[in-house]
Amino acid sequence: MECEIIEKLNNATNNIYGFSLKSAILDKVADFCVFEIYYKDGIILTPEKKSEIKSIMTNIIPQIFSFEVKFVKNYLSEERAVEELETFIKNNFPSVAFSIKSVKFEDGKFIFNIIIDELAIEHAKSKNLCVLAEKYFKENFDGYEFLFETEEGKVFSEDEKNSVKENYKEEDVDIFAKRKIEVTDKEVYIGEEISEPASYIKDKQSLKMAETVVFCGTLKHFRANVIKPKKKDKEETSSDIKDNSKPQNKEDTANINVEAEQENFYQKKYYKWTLSDFTGEIPCQYFSVKATQAKMDTINENSSVIVSGKLELNKYSEELNLIVHDLSFCKLPEKFEEYIEYRKEKPFYEFVKPEKMVTYKQSDLLAFMQEEEVCPYLQNKTFVCYDLETTGLHFEGGDRIIEIGAVKIEDGKITEKFESLVNPERNISEGASKVNHIYDSDVKDAPTASQALQDFYKFTRGAILIGYNSINFDNVFLIGQGKLERWNFDNACEDIYPLAQKYVFGVKNYKLITIAEKLGVKLDNAHRAFYDTLATAEVFIKLAANIKS
Repeated sequence: MECEIIEKLNNATNNIYGFSLKSAILDKVADFCVFEIYYKDGIILTPEKKSEIKSIMTNIIPQIFSFEVKFVKNYLSEERAVEELETFIKNNFPSVAFSIKSVKFEDGKFIFNIIIDELAIEHAKSKNLCVLAEKYFKENFDGYEFLFETEEGKVFSEDEKNSVKENYKEEDVDIFAKRKIEVTDKEVYIGEEISEPASYIKDKQSLKMAETVVFCGTLKHFRANVIKPKKKDKEETSSDIKDNSKPQNKEDTANINVEAEQENFYQKKYYKWTLSDFTGEIPCQYFSVKATQAKMDTINENSSVIVSGKLELNKYSEELNLIVHDLSFCKLPEKFEEYIEYRKEKPFYEFVKPEKMVTYKQSDLLAFMQEEEVCPYLQNKTFVCYDLETTGLHFEGGDRIIEIGAVKIEDGKITEKFESLVNPERNISEGASKVNHIYDSDVKDAPTASQALQDFYKFTRGAILIGYNSINFDNVFLIGQGKLERWNFDNACEDIYPLAQKYVFGVKNYKLITIAEKLGVKLDNAHRAFYDTLATAEVFIKLAANIKS
């Protein structure tokens, strides 16, 4: 009824004042109602005009109670609200393409409907655009309520979207210039002084084209090897002595014999060792000359050294070796923290695009028609429940991700799914394939870890990561391989396994399949990432009802 009164009042006054209702409080005992009515800023309501408006309302309002009207100047018109919101989004979310579908003011509340391009919708959600917009308006326009609703839309044409992708450029950062190790107390031993700081050994693949590289670390597995001259070389040496020496007397002959004996006594050597720093290891070789051989023979195992030289590919092992030119003893830093220049979230999905998630459950008609109540712990929170399949069990041993399955839970509802096989760029072990039924042929055309993790990073922004028994496995692989690809998965994490132990009783074990069955959750295709994830998410939603937020 109150809205009808305001509508009639605006019609009677040709909408000059832009009236809207702030509140209407009715005292049923006294049959008395107090109306608070907003009117446009910039309009002066004289006592005469107020009296005129009250008279109009007397003719509109049913004559069953008396009333009083309080006029409140509306400092925020709908037009200005649109301008303020546009300015706020452009200043705080410059990469978000949007349009404002509608804004209306009713019952003392501004309601905004914002269309956000599909390329940017997840970014806007993860950065809490609506929450921050509400905070901004409340701070600047006291006395109103605000509601912001967003939906995905095609703000850009397909050509424009492609243009966004084509024109997007990642910031060009020379991370290797910052990934250095400073050593102290350098003491030149072989060759020349090394003035440059050492690079990380783990970066050797990126440095292989450099003219000279510098590494430091501990010298291990040191050994000397004699270079045996080829038979042809020996014959040529003998021929040279015979033909070119041509001694003229006995004294010259004696001198030549002594020199030949000394030459035979000297055996040219090369030295091999493994250099190990805080980040990795590399095989090293040094080819000695007469002046350095005695020194090299006295080097101790586990010495701390800094070396410079040229990287070469060993044709037998197909791994990079360092051919050392200069070597100095040194003192390595006591504390070391790896420097990683993490990459920034892209404003679009490039290789793996999430899909809207719609789940259907058998239920009776009443339950179907009623909105399920969301437990307090899940309200106003976003979770990403995920599961990984890998080439094996040991990340540090070289095993890598081969499948990512994830769902997003927003306000207690599963809203999106993220699913992709991953090419590990190495063979999948037979043992892993027997468990997850993923083979090399399945992943050969899949996105690489760098590509898949780029989009998964975007999918997880602003969310709490959850999984089943994930802290010591899935998180290790995700964070570890994320670092390798320079994606910082720094999300808060929760493990559902301890929740199951705390709140589920009367089971023989706490495997996911057992807990799912106990809670009435169906688990299809166990040991495939997405199906494990979906079951885990539903288990989590059920267990969350026990958590006191």
